[in-house]
Amino acid sequence: MANSSKSKPVFYGETALPNKTATKNSNPTGDAVGLVFHVMEHLGKLNIRGDHSLKTAVKAATGCNFPPAANQFETAGERHVVWLGPDEYLLLCESGKEKALHDTLTSTIKTSHFAITDVSDALCTMSLSGAAVRDVLAKGCSLDLFPAKFGAGKCAQTLLSHAVITLMALSDDAFILICRTSFAPYLHDWLVDAALEYGYQFTT
Repeated sequence: MANSSKSKPVFYGETALPNKTATKNSNPTGDAVGLVFHVMEHLGKLNIRGDHSLKTAVKAATGCNFPPAANQFETAGERHVVWLGPDEYLLLCESGKEKALHDTLTSTIKTSHFAITDVSDALCTMSLSGAAVRDVLAKGCSLDLFPAKFGAGKCAQTLLSHAVITLMALSDDAFILICRTSFAPYLHDWLVDAALEYGYQFTT
């Protein structure tokens, strides 16, 4: 959570990876490292439950359209509305905006069949990029990650080496990975190990 009443926001709570320091392992081939990743700290996250009747209120409050189909997400600036299921979505937003967006949505949605929950602290969001990012993920993920099948704008809930994740494809070589905060250290270590043959850089 953030208090932005002063010129510099004050953030509360602990990072998802408090004991992980910035590390880098060179690519054995001498090329650029194949995976670069970091935690997207203090990102706001709202779980939205409800059907497509919510789309007008969500668009007005966030600027994002509802995803047009299953396993897709829509983006407006720094915000993303991610499809999780037939009546479930995840809103990613700027830190400190989650409470205002929550209040706006709950006050403007007219149907009684909806629920909006702030899950910012429950979930960790990581940015993954690099020429080998799909190869690294493929080591522990059963999705078909070929760009023609899982290209920009696609998302899915799946497993990455036994950990439940939501994966969002931003481009051919960039993803957002969302997991439970308690699984973040495990996934950090798994990514480091899986990327050794390509080289990696973890930044804080």
